[in-house]
Amino acid sequence: MIVGMTDVDTENGLANPAEMAGLRLGDVVLKIGEEQVNSNEEIAARIEKSAGKELDFTVRRGEDVFTTSFVPLKSQSEDKYKAGIWVRDSSAGIGTMTFYEPRRGIYGGLGHAICDVDTGEILPLMSGEIVSAQIGGVTQGENGAPGELHGRFIEGGRLGSLLLNCETGVYGEMEYCPDYSEDDLLPIAMKQEVVEGGAQIISTIDTDTPEYYDCEIEKIFYDEEKPTQNMVINITDPELLGKTGGIVQGMSGSPIIQNGKLVGAVTHVYVNDPTRGYGIFAENMETTMNTVETRILNKAS
Repeated sequence: MIVGMTDVDTENGLANPAEMAGLRLGDVVLKIGEEQVNSNEEIAARIEKSAGKELDFTVRRGEDVFTTSFVPLKSQSEDKYKAGIWVRDSSAGIGTMTFYEPRRGIYGGLGHAICDVDTGEILPLMSGEIVSAQIGGVTQGENGAPGELHGRFIEGGRLGSLLLNCETGVYGEMEYCPDYSEDDLLPIAMKQEVVEGGAQIISTIDTDTPEYYDCEIEKIFYDEEKPTQNMVINITDPELLGKTGGIVQGMSGSPIIQNGKLVGAVTHVYVNDPTRGYGIFAENMETTMNTVETRILNKAS
């Protein structure tokens, strides 16, 4: 994904061939010439190999795919051919798995897409994995400054593959399911079953063990145009407020439990009030998860 534009310092001054050819932030480079490219290194190598000859770039922008052509320019300072673009090919971070379905071996998490930090666009996914993480600390949230969980990935802690990154979250196939009993299983609530009132979220804050914390579902929305903002939740648990100040980054995907059912997942925090945030209906996530199962079955056949 193109995340930045920068002029090339040529012998005739500054110029940006990619920008002049119509490329812009958020575009995803699929092919150069007839060759598929999957990394920054592959793109840089193809540009350098051009030796200043015209290249065809096949690009996806939203739902559209198109091809544009331009001549890479030689940088005087680096003595290399350049297109004038910064490209990001990977991302990693800490979030929360919302649920997994042990009988089918699939899971859903986050409740919102993984987006590029520079462009805000949903990151395209070719492959990925989920791994265990150890939480080692927290920066408390304050008005105007969201907090954050701090942790590290556990070496050898791969749990499964990441197959889909979309508006309602991340989804994939479990390779290892943690031990569970029948008492641990919860039904997923239909959106019409969610009510305003008391609930709990499950989060891992400063230990390796998920804990239940009290919250209040204050408002419920059925706006299909905002599938990740279906409810407003207010954190009321004194222990959680004391540790985090409310909702912090890394808690996205934390399950919301009400009346013995999984009703949703935490998705966003109010920037000016970290005690409040949005949640997505669990039903919306389950609907997406079922499409992942279809992909797995099609792949197997």
